[in-house]
Amino acid sequence: MRRAMGLVLSLLLMGCASAKKGETPVPPLTITVTCKDNPSCVFQGEDLFLEIAVTNTTSGTIGFPLAFVQKTGPSIRLSNPRTREETNLRTNLADFALKEDFTPIAPGQSVLLRWVIHASELRDMGGAAVDLRARITVSAEIAVRDQRVPFLGTDTRRIVEKPAR
Repeated sequence: MRRAMGLVLSLLLMGCASAKKGETPVPPLTITVTCKDNPSCVFQGEDLFLEIAVTNTTSGTIGFPLAFVQKTGPSIRLSNPRTREETNLRTNLADFALKEDFTPIAPGQSVLLRWVIHASELRDMGGAAVDLRARITVSAEIAVRDQRVPFLGTDTRRIVEKPAR
């Protein structure tokens, strides 16, 4: 517990040190989610392929456990604003040794994670007319300036079914 608190504190201090007085600290990484070949994330009755860009916002290289996160996948929470139902989609198990395999991300550069939300998961949650929110979260321990710090990045996408003609 004490170590975890120390890591969180060091991450906050690192962010605060990079921010000017009165500015909000910038996280070391950001995530941006898009739907592959489908910028509006329109559900057409088929699997929806996600591309999750993890971008380094700092002036130094950051180590990211890309192979581990690609294997486990992101946490995805689907919510239906019409029915107010929510569900978390399943993630995968991965070899813990992959957590130590850091992919360097240079300043301003990104790595890309690919994931899929299956049509059955969207249909189960959305019913006959899919109109959902997908909250995609990437969580990992990253390497910043020779220290391991926790990272949590989130992006949300609206997934709406293409109307029948």
